[in-house]
Amino acid sequence: MPQYFFSLDSDRPFDDVDGLELPDLDAVRDEATGFARDIMKTEPDRRDWSRWVVRVTDEKGEQVFTLAFSEAR
Repeated sequence: MPQYFFSLDSDRPFDDVDGLELPDLDAVRDEATGFARDIMKTEPDRRDWSRWVVRVTDEKGEQVFTLAFSEAR
């Protein structure tokens, strides 16, 4: 099963070094959406999420999916 890495682009970027094994891009999209929603729940009224993005890369380091937090609401 392919491995994907879910990194954040924001005020302080965070690169995922562990990744997750997922079967396909539909599962990647679902995981990215859930990831963004979980993060936004931690501080629902304290942050401007407009510049936050989940950037997903594959095992080769190629970007396969990007999700703006505004799309995850």
